[in-house]
This record gives sequence, C-alpha cells and structure tokens, in this order.
Amino acid sequence: MTRKYSKSLIISILLALLLAGCGSKDSNTETTTIDPDTPVTLKVAYMNEQAFFQTYGNIFTAKYPNVQFEVIPTMNAAQSADPMQALIDLIDANQPDIIMLSLTQYEQLAADGRLYDLESVIQQSGFDLNNMVDGVLQLLRDAGGGKLYGLSPTFNTDALFYNKDLFAKYGIPEPTDFMTWEEVLQLAARFPTDGDDETRIYGLAGSIFAQNAFELIQDIASAKGLNYLNAEATELMMNEPEWKEIFLSVVEGYKSKTISLPVATQGGGNGGGMRFNRDSIYFLQGRAAMVVDSSITINMMNMGTGRGGGGGAGAGTQQQLQQINWGVVTAPVDAATPDMTSTYTVSQIFAVSAASSQTSMAWEFIKYVHSEEAAKIRSNTSTELQSRTGYEVNANGVNLEAFYKLNPMTMESTHWYPKGFRSSFNAIADEEINAAVSEAKTIDDAFASLLSRGADALAEANLSGEKEQEGAGFGVQGIFISR
Repeated sequence: MTRKYSKSLIISILLALLLAGCGSKDSNTETTTIDPDTPVTLKVAYMNEQAFFQTYGNIFTAKYPNVQFEVIPTMNAAQSADPMQALIDLIDANQPDIIMLSLTQYEQLAADGRLYDLESVIQQSGFDLNNMVDGVLQLLRDAGGGKLYGLSPTFNTDALFYNKDLFAKYGIPEPTDFMTWEEVLQLAARFPTDGDDETRIYGLAGSIFAQNAFELIQDIASAKGLNYLNAEATELMMNEPEWKEIFLSVVEGYKSKTISLPVATQGGGNGGGMRFNRDSIYFLQGRAAMVVDSSITINMMNMGTGRGGGGGAGAGTQQQLQQINWGVVTAPVDAATPDMTSTYTVSQIFAVSAASSQTSMAWEFIKYVHSEEAAKIRSNTSTELQSRTGYEVNANGVNLEAFYKLNPMTMESTHWYPKGFRSSFNAIADEEINAAVSEAKTIDDAFASLLSRGADALAEANLSGEKEQEGAGFGVQGIFISR
C-alpha cells in the first residue's frame, strides 16, 4: 500500500496552507492542569517555527500566556539522506516534549519505546475518546501495537466523486455507497468512448495525484489486501490470479479509453512533485464521469470556480476547470470487506516523547489540538477531514459523510524498500502498460513481461543493501522527500 502514504503527505501540505490556526475549549468532562501563574516552556519538534505558530502556537499562547514554545525545526532532517535516523538524532540532541510525526515514524518510534503511552493521561484528564473518529483511533492503535502513543487532529481517505450531469445525459444510474471496484469499472464502461483526445469524456479519470499508469492497478489490489512485494521486499508477489485479473481489466479500460491513461512523470513517478495538468484533472474539467480521490477534490473544484481560496491548480489549467454538478459516495471496496478501505491514513500525529519531564503539560497541548473548538476552527478553514466526530458536514454545507462511512483495513508493518526500486518498477510498469494499450504487445504478454522485469529490478535493487522507507517525511513537509 505504498501510494496512500505519499498521497496523504501531498494532501496535507496543500491543506495546511489553508489552516488559519485553532483554539481550545474543553468539554465539561475534561479538566486542565495548567496553572496560569506558573511559567512553562515546551519544546516542539515541528516542520518549522512559522508553520507551528500560525497553525497552533499563537492561539494556544493567547489562551495560556504562561506557556511558551521552543520550536525545533524538522525540515532539514526530512530532507536528509536518512530521514528516520535524522529524526532520531534530532530527538536525542534536542529532547523535545512534543513531536509531530508521520504514521511510519510514529510506528517505529512507538516500537522503539521513544513515545509516551497516552492511555492513562487520557483517562485521568477526562478526554472523551468517544468524540474521536473510530477509524483514526484504530489506525493509531494498530501502528502503536495496540496502544495510543499519539493523536491526529485530521485524517485522509478517498471517496468516489461523480458528475451528475454526465450520468443524467447518458441515462446511466448514479453510483451508490459500498460499490466494488468491479462494479465501478463496469459503470465506467457504459459511457461513450468516441471523440478526440481534446474533447472526449472518460467513464473514470485518474486521481489528480496520479503520476503513473500502475497506480490504479495498485489501488484496486490494495482494496483486496494485496501487496506487490512481500514484507521483506525480497519477492514480487504478483503471481496470484487476482493480480492478473486486475491488470487485464484496467488495461482494457485504458485501451478502450473508458479510463484515462495517466502520463508518467520523469523517473517513473517517485519524486517529480505535484502535477495538476490535463492528464490528471479530467474530472475537474467536466470531462470524466467519475474519479476516486481525497476530500481535497472539493477544494480544487472550489478554486476552479472562484468559490474557494488557495493556490491555482497548475499553470494553464485553472481557467479550464468547470463548475461541476457533483455527488460523492464511498470509495470502491472489495466484496469481502465491504466496510473497509485501504486509503485511510493520517499524516500529522502529535506524540509526547517518553523522555519528556513535562508529560502532563505536553498532553494539555495535544488535548487542545484535538478539542472541540480546535476542530470547529479547522472545519471553517479547510476541507480536511476532522478526527473529531460531528464534522461530517463542513462549514460550506458540503456533506462529507462518504469519507466517514468506511473503516481502515488492518495495517501491516511498514515496508522498507530497496533503494530506487519503486521508481524503476513504476517505469517498467508504465512501459508494459503502454505497450499493451498501443497493441505492441498483448495484455497477457505485457503482464508476463512486467513480472519478469519487475523481479529482475527487485533483485538488482537488493544487491546494494540500501533501503528507503515509505512516508519517511515529517507530516506536511514530507512532500519534499516523497513521491
């Protein structure tokens, strides 16, 4: 499930630009241990000082002026050759009280005993976990070996957006919640496949983050709990019949132009940054009936029609975006697990260092970040999904319930990948998929070649012994080192 972590990092940095900050208002059952007459300084490991104070620090210190923050920037560590070790070195050297982490960092630091178990302090403070989204807590407990070592104020997951007008125009029934991927592909195939590349429509568009043709195949496989590598990243695991079935159905969709074919970025899609061009925003242009994407799609549609703030969608594209009459239902699922999704993740986790001498005060800050008032302010400033319950409708009246209806699949241990393999494999996959689409090869031959070349690339990448970890960046700034 490599793509969901890198995608969530991109989502986080885009949405972080929209946050104006947050405040705190404890519920009647929650207590605080902050003594307003006692000066306190908390050390916080965060992306950079400006981002921290703009998003959290200023309003917290306005409420509690006796609390000051010393921000330890993590940006340089995130851009180092070994981000995980750089973070550990930073923690050892600076001894922060509070650390903002990605999910993979959280998992490893919890396993290493570097994070403070929050279960007891949560209970003692009266913080009601029933006000938090179950899926977020499940994900954090899975990564924490059954315990909570941190909380995340927001989460990311996908849903299926659809263009109501296109469905009405062609007399096709609209999508519904809990559809399987097979049903979605069948629905996409009912749309016309005529027209030239400049005007035609597609039944299903690639995500606005799609950077190679293999990503859709991988997404469908992930929904079935399939991984293309084993846990040790020593063997390609695509010999199962289900992998070939998925490959065949998606490539047939590319060939028929039922599904838009993403154009790979240089390097196979592992480091090219963000692309929002005509190859990845067909849905936003009104030229696709469906797209499976994150809640940021709502914000992108608003930007294109002048109803929302933020940056443009990329050079030469914003004026092409259309006002879409859209609906949204749950992301496609697998029939065996109809209430679960593989796209569920968190990218900003606040944890307390196990070495902190101010665990109670550090918890007070984390409790504030996850308070009702903080969630309310965040919901007014972005379309990010709130980890507190009660925000299934955002400030603009947009119903986000589809994003809250599925639970995360049980997460597996974080993979370490042979350095450079993912980039090489994506490039190989693009070549083979495009060969099948152009009919230079049969789909069967292209799949066989992908398995053979992929296995060779994996063996070669493993020779060096060097590894790279998915999602090793630090929360919102992870985009700078992740695909």
